[in-house]
Amino acid sequence: MSWSQLNKSINAHSVMALDAHSCRDYGISLSFNFPFDKVRFTCQALAMLSQLNDFDQKMVEKDIKQICHHPNAKNALKHSRNPFKRIWRTQYPFRNYHFLIRYDIQPSAISITDILFDKQLSGPKGNFAAERSMLYQVNRKTMATYNKAQDKDKIGELEGAWDDDPQPTAQVRTSHAAVNGMQNQLTKAAWLMGTHLDAAYQTDTIKAYTLFHNPTDNIALDGIECVFDKRLGQKSHNAQHLAAVLAQNNQQGKQVKWVAHSQGAIIFCAALEHYRIKYGKPLTTQQLAVHGSGANLDRLKQVAQNTGLTINSVRNNPYDLVPSVAGRNDLSASSLARAYKFRGLVFGDEVGASPHTLPFLGLETYADQLQLLGEDKKAIIVRRFIKSLPAGDSRI
Repeated sequence: MSWSQLNKSINAHSVMALDAHSCRDYGISLSFNFPFDKVRFTCQALAMLSQLNDFDQKMVEKDIKQICHHPNAKNALKHSRNPFKRIWRTQYPFRNYHFLIRYDIQPSAISITDILFDKQLSGPKGNFAAERSMLYQVNRKTMATYNKAQDKDKIGELEGAWDDDPQPTAQVRTSHAAVNGMQNQLTKAAWLMGTHLDAAYQTDTIKAYTLFHNPTDNIALDGIECVFDKRLGQKSHNAQHLAAVLAQNNQQGKQVKWVAHSQGAIIFCAALEHYRIKYGKPLTTQQLAVHGSGANLDRLKQVAQNTGLTINSVRNNPYDLVPSVAGRNDLSASSLARAYKFRGLVFGDEVGASPHTLPFLGLETYADQLQLLGEDKKAIIVRRFIKSLPAGDSRI
């Protein structure tokens, strides 16, 4: 929907009243108890609102209702010269959300004049816990990619391959998208998930992708989020938000190739479970690659099948404790022993040596990678394991 598509006597600042039926004509979903009699929208505000996914629309709707009840609340910033104009910084459970609502106070109604990204809340932050869950478009800067064992300098080049200050976006506008794992601030998530997409879709020339950023609070709170999304019942706001993104892509017929890494796989599984209950329509235009899965693969594959989503590949390093232990995908004694021996690399600072951080390209590549980084003893352990596997094992 765009106000420019309306008749020529209407412009961006024209004010319109809505009701439960007419709002659907503009691609907007407002609840039946929305105070239509108290709220007016400019065409500009309607255009912005119609671009938001279902989750964002509901969050903005909650705050418009709050504006109706408390138009002069403390978090409403007054215009310096016009006391009837306000900007409402939307409220979110635990933290501020990432939209600003501009409105005028009229004698008979509240006029919503615009809905804006709150740029103070988007982007990288020195305090990583201040980063927000939102969509970013990440553009490629160089063609550096991870397709073989690499030394520290080459791995360092990966960090400069993608934009480190991506721009927030209201919806997915690229053919590739990603959900990052835990302990990933925005700058790290931007280059790391671009690297995972390159590995997942090696024949594609990816010049930009959309990051569904799962911000980190700290390892304890990130772990609690994982447990919350694995349980049955209500899912986290991250999962509900992602479900709405999937639904919007589906409604618009977009072909999107996703990758989910680590906790991102947990969020994606929870989002699919929420999607199946709330939206239900088959997700036949989207596909998923799973890397270092923190989710149980049987559960993820089952809900993906139930929602029509294709899982085209899974990359889990046998020495990675996240898919084996956290995802409960292989709790055999041999798997637990492997994970225990390499646990220090998972939590270490050397991303190239970690069996979890970079994409898994096979055990032979991982052994070469370890040797290049000076982890000779660990490389010997991996090569010994390779010799024990049958010829043609997909992990080699």
